[in-house]
Amino acid sequence: MSGQTSHPAQETKRGRASILLALAEEHVRSSFTLALQDYGGGVVAETCSDSSSAVARAIECRPDVVLVGAELQPSDGFTTVQEITSRVPGVSALLVMKDPAPGDYRRALQAGARDMLAIPVEKKDLFAALDAAITVSTAKRSALEDITARAQQAPERQTARKIVVFSTKGGTGKTFLATNLAAGLARAGKRVALIDLDLQFGDVSLALGMVPDRTLFDLVQSYGQFDVALMREFMLTHAASGLQILPAPLFPEQGDQITPDDIQAILDVVQLGYDYVVVDTPPFFEERILVALDWADDVILVGSMDLPTLKNIKLSYSTMDLMAYPAEKLHVVVNRADSRVGLELRDVENHLGRKVWHSISSSVDVPRALNAGESILLSKAGSRVAKELLGLVALVEQGSGANNNGQGRPQGRFRRRATNDG
Repeated sequence: MSGQTSHPAQETKRGRASILLALAEEHVRSSFTLALQDYGGGVVAETCSDSSSAVARAIECRPDVVLVGAELQPSDGFTTVQEITSRVPGVSALLVMKDPAPGDYRRALQAGARDMLAIPVEKKDLFAALDAAITVSTAKRSALEDITARAQQAPERQTARKIVVFSTKGGTGKTFLATNLAAGLARAGKRVALIDLDLQFGDVSLALGMVPDRTLFDLVQSYGQFDVALMREFMLTHAASGLQILPAPLFPEQGDQITPDDIQAILDVVQLGYDYVVVDTPPFFEERILVALDWADDVILVGSMDLPTLKNIKLSYSTMDLMAYPAEKLHVVVNRADSRVGLELRDVENHLGRKVWHSISSSVDVPRALNAGESILLSKAGSRVAKELLGLVALVEQGSGANNNGQGRPQGRFRRRATNDG
């Protein structure tokens, strides 16, 4: 390493910034350790040569920055960075690698690293990357401390009415109903959040004509803890209604990195800042969606006038019976209910053995509104479909007095065992 650059010491609330070096090759560790003796922005607090030690020392010592070699074993540097950043709040990570390929830079960012440097690295480039990483780490930890302080001082607050829109069959209109329900509640003057939990292929933003810069993935990757104010920095505001949206990840592989604990953290926080939270979901059961179903006060099961969909709704009811959900939590809404396919609403009710809570007619205006990125409830307010959607909004508002604030949920262990066995 060559080049001399003077860097004033960066002080954190815990004192001078600390750096952990996790590099497999001894001569590389020695080279970085020697170079960092000239770095005034922080001090090397720990060194290690394998991924297991790197994770353990990072959890114990909570450094401000970890500098990780991609060649680590038994887990490579990308996996090590992902584990450290998910388990050590506020830490910033840098990856270093010999002869990185163009795709390695993207992998590094997806793993949670702030930057990737190619070995050999100039001192000025190393020091600049460390300066930026320490600045981000200091800001993150300051924000976390402020959140903790506010949480300790804040009085107990009423939680939102929590609605999950779900179906185990694609194409039933979940996103259409979720976006219009949320927009209708917001138009009525309520504070409403819409969370897109279709983590691979969510298109809530697209359905409302919006393009996100930051998403749910960016929130959970950037912060181990957050409050409503911080979450809102990652949300879109729908100008026509005032609805706030937390978009799904932009890429399917990002969705794969989101854990059930991440989903629980998001839902626990968002319910404190709104009157209503509406959640759109993918068309299948999985662990992260079970977290949302547990959390919900109301689950809207969306169906249409065809036997395959009705079969799936019936199976969904059976699954949710195993979860010990009370009957009043589950509501069937039939979309495109006036389709002339030889079935009537009474046939649907007879097949399910349950009442249909609400129904929405079919209309050519629905796909037109979706293609235009509009809420039909707002753009075609006088239409039959819009009036039926307002009826659904009214039903949800009528149920708002029964908010259980998360009490009486079934035990997760029994629920997941029963679901897996089923």
